[in-house]
Amino acid sequence: MLYTYQDGTELPIQRDFIQDLKNYVECLEKILPLENQIMELKDLEKDQGELFEKKAAVLSSFKENLLHSMPSEMEPDSAALLNPCICEIIEVCDKFIRMTHENYESEIYAMKKDSGMQIKSKEHEIIKILSPFLISSVYGSKRIYDVSYHDRLSGTLYCYSSGLQFNYKLNFSDERLTVSCLLGDLSLPMMATTGLFTKEHKPRILSLTEYIVLAIQYDDLYNFSIDLENKKKIIRIVRKNGNFSIYDEGRDIMADTDLAVLIEDATLQRIPKSIVEYIRKNVSSFELTDILIDDDDAVDANLIFDCMKIIATQYGSIMSECIRRSPVKSEISIKVQLEDGTRTEKYISKDELYSSLANIGGDGLEIAGLIGADTSERDKTSSNSRYFIV
Repeated sequence: MLYTYQDGTELPIQRDFIQDLKNYVECLEKILPLENQIMELKDLEKDQGELFEKKAAVLSSFKENLLHSMPSEMEPDSAALLNPCICEIIEVCDKFIRMTHENYESEIYAMKKDSGMQIKSKEHEIIKILSPFLISSVYGSKRIYDVSYHDRLSGTLYCYSSGLQFNYKLNFSDERLTVSCLLGDLSLPMMATTGLFTKEHKPRILSLTEYIVLAIQYDDLYNFSIDLENKKKIIRIVRKNGNFSIYDEGRDIMADTDLAVLIEDATLQRIPKSIVEYIRKNVSSFELTDILIDDDDAVDANLIFDCMKIIATQYGSIMSECIRRSPVKSEISIKVQLEDGTRTEKYISKDELYSSLANIGGDGLEIAGLIGADTSERDKTSSNSRYFIV
């Protein structure tokens, strides 16, 4: 599958940009009302808390005024007569204030519990909606894989893009991973003691095929680490800035000239590609766990719209190129070449895109401005001019 602009230039991201654009708008339509509802619930909590504080202040002020109105100096006979009455009044006042506080606190607790459940439910729904979208449709994101084996193979995918971070929990089809499954036949030279009578340390080729993959930390082709374990030892293979190190119980065998010359470069070079290929083919399920913007929890801090604006800037640059490279300025269009050579094209009109965003409200109009769908210049070319090239 090949995706190009109308002039035949390949898209910088080989994806169905038109479908991604539609998916993006669909996500906005679903998640922005949810985020607004969450903010309304939080505002209601805040308002109710402030109302409680005001009522508490009124009661406290009433008691203070009441105490000030009581006679401070009385004759002994008057004091003996009035003090029981004053104490009774103060006791009744304290009892009412205490009861009112308890009622207010009970109401606030029930309200917060109910709104908290609603907020969690809506946050979960936002995560559910964004989970399939973010993992596939945020362009140019840096991806870091962290895979480990503890009773079962599992991992985490960390994605970074322009201050936006989103993390996925990865589940694998294999409960555990062997070197044989990941890398095939892998052998490395190790120093071993040989001889029955004369003990000598000599290089020996050790097969790691049956070793268990204990951990993988993968940043890119030139920066990764992989820990391999059997019952006797742990082998750690590290590549940093393109340079390999291989640690046998903490000792770098690459620093040993007798061992280093026995290592085949092709064996090491195929490791990173094998890691990526295995992860792509064997992740059985993934679950979006975190969305962060500048290290703040975007869901908890109600910053999901800000995250979507970051993505909009990425889409806007490709959208402007689609328009610039197309003779029909009223549409965003791309060409698609299938594996059998068949060519077709996909498009969406700017009017349709603008209308969909405008229906969302003010936030949608802001997105329309970011991606360039709000321009007043409209090309009136008929949509009937669409065609297929075979």
